[in-house]
Amino acid sequence: MRGVLLIASNFAREQRWPILLLILGVLALALMGLTVDLQKQQEDALFLFKELSIYGIAFSVFFGGSAINTERRSRRILAVLSKSISRSQYVMGLLAGVGLAAGLYCFTLGITGTWLLGDIGFSRSHLWFLMACLLAACLLAASVSVLYSTFLNPFLATIATALTLTLPAGTTRFAGAGWQHVLPVHTLMDVVLQAAFRGDWVADWTLVALSLVQAAGICGLAAWIFTSRDIAVALD
Repeated sequence: MRGVLLIASNFAREQRWPILLLILGVLALALMGLTVDLQKQQEDALFLFKELSIYGIAFSVFFGGSAINTERRSRRILAVLSKSISRSQYVMGLLAGVGLAAGLYCFTLGITGTWLLGDIGFSRSHLWFLMACLLAACLLAASVSVLYSTFLNPFLATIATALTLTLPAGTTRFAGAGWQHVLPVHTLMDVVLQAAFRGDWVADWTLVALSLVQAAGICGLAAWIFTSRDIAVALD
């Protein structure tokens, strides 16, 4: 476990500039609260909040799809695996690193949303439930991206992840609502994107828990595939 945490913290430190860029986007939303009368711009503020949520998914996929390739290109992966770190721990550490970055982003977005949206009538408990949905979606999307990155380059891994995550949503329209529980990133994001100031809401944690279970399973599959990969081959 210590090795996993070290890999996760090292990954987050190496990705500090993209993470900072994400957080600056959230701070831009905070500045809106200082310069605009949000009582008159409720829907605009909520729209920007939802847009920032989508960025979290996009960056999680990017982080997951490029992590292994970056480590192999720098040859750092050989040094890490030579220090009693198994390949399974390595993959779990990378996913935990993405989760750490996504968690920091969701926390920052949640704090900002509590201050801005909470003060103009949006339910604070609803907002934090949306952050839980977003974090679960980020972890699941990142796990799929890491899976593909074990045998594809970052560009193809990102495309494959996007296609895989949209497939269940499209299948739901033709094969029934049961498919919304398969890789429910799209379903979780629908919960976030359909949030409104008015109307009742219910905190259904089923999809959140299901997403975390699926993310763990996909991470295990990625680790199994990665054990048979030749990582000593130099990348061009």
